[in-house]
Amino acid sequence: MAVFKFLFYSILGVIAFLAPITIGGESSILMGHIKSIIIDGYIEQIRVLVIIASVTTVVGTIIGFIKKDFKNKYLKEFFICGPINGAARILGGIFFLMVHYGIGPAIILDPNTGGMMANDLLPSLMVTFCVGVMLMPLLTAFGLVEFIGVLIAPFMRKVFKVPGYAAIDAIASFLGDGTIGIVVTDEQYQKGYYTQREAVIIATSFSIVGISFAAVVSDLLKLSDRFIIFYATIAFSTVIAGIIIARLPLKKFKNEYYMGKNFAGEEGSTSFVVAIKKATEVANKAKEIEILLDSIKKVGILYITFIPVIMFMGTLGLVIAEHTNIFNIIAMPLVPILKLFGFSKEIATVMAPAMIVGFSDMYLPSLLIEGVPSEMARFLIGTLSFAQLIFLSETGMILVASKIGFNFWDTLKFFVLRTVITFPVIFIIVRILYSMGILAN
Repeated sequence: MAVFKFLFYSILGVIAFLAPITIGGESSILMGHIKSIIIDGYIEQIRVLVIIASVTTVVGTIIGFIKKDFKNKYLKEFFICGPINGAARILGGIFFLMVHYGIGPAIILDPNTGGMMANDLLPSLMVTFCVGVMLMPLLTAFGLVEFIGVLIAPFMRKVFKVPGYAAIDAIASFLGDGTIGIVVTDEQYQKGYYTQREAVIIATSFSIVGISFAAVVSDLLKLSDRFIIFYATIAFSTVIAGIIIARLPLKKFKNEYYMGKNFAGEEGSTSFVVAIKKATEVANKAKEIEILLDSIKKVGILYITFIPVIMFMGTLGLVIAEHTNIFNIIAMPLVPILKLFGFSKEIATVMAPAMIVGFSDMYLPSLLIEGVPSEMARFLIGTLSFAQLIFLSETGMILVASKIGFNFWDTLKFFVLRTVITFPVIFIIVRILYSMGILAN
């Protein structure tokens, strides 16, 4: 019975997150199709849900500041937080309400700043989080993590210095959605599957934006006919970055488990029999009702603690990008460097800010570069924006809000680090593609 339970739920999980399915002529994972159906058919109801979450966040966090504590553990978990995080939650909730009702400064209501966050990104994230968190136990709660972890532990340890369990995070992120990858990594870290250092490596190396969004960007950049090469470049540069980051000191992040929890790891035998044994033990203990209730609670926590912070930081970053010259000024030293790499001054001037504006939102670099005639420049910036991985409107703030131990400066450091590592890798690939006649300058 335990073997059947393990196989049944695990196969469902693989179908939901990892198996491309074509529906209505569109190929995506099942989770992606569910997300699209909900967004296309119920967008107004989703916006009402965001309003409810925003009001609840603002009121609950203010009461939490006043009371300092709650006797109820759920109220405490939802509404008690530090002053900076609390201020970001409150302002994020207010920003959304301002945009939704069209009340407030034009700089916040702008369709390219708060308007983009409130009308485009937040509803999508609400659905992604809900569908992803509700379905994620199929991959993580019924033994598949343990099964995969036992079998490929030596490879993951040798290449990325992390447990075999991380393979699930990596695959789900690449084919699904990077935000869910970070949420899963944080969850597994809190359960004791990863040390803090391992969680950092996984969250900053594997939780890349999924293949479906990469297809959208490649189409914007007029590179959809070379999408396989486009995404393969993202994947390859991400793997290289992961191998390098895994070998850096990362002194702030300790090789210690969260609150001393240490799941008895997958070290030792890596035989198929042992993998099945560990998987069935976990599946046998799993109780569906408890997992369902826990998932609903996690969705609520994400809506209250993550969504408003993402709204605040994303809007702030987009305001800076759209209404100031800060990114252009910061990027000025990159122009001569890009000229040395063979790009003209005109193209380099556009590419330079595009290389750093992705820290605000990963879609911005492509918007800046889409009109440039050079295919090499569009390809390089498009793939780099994915390989950079950290951006404040989404992954960056999810990392800050997680229990892994990130702050704002950590996200900035990893953004710069990943840029420095992946840019030369991608540039070499671009030059090879140019020499083969696949890309034009």
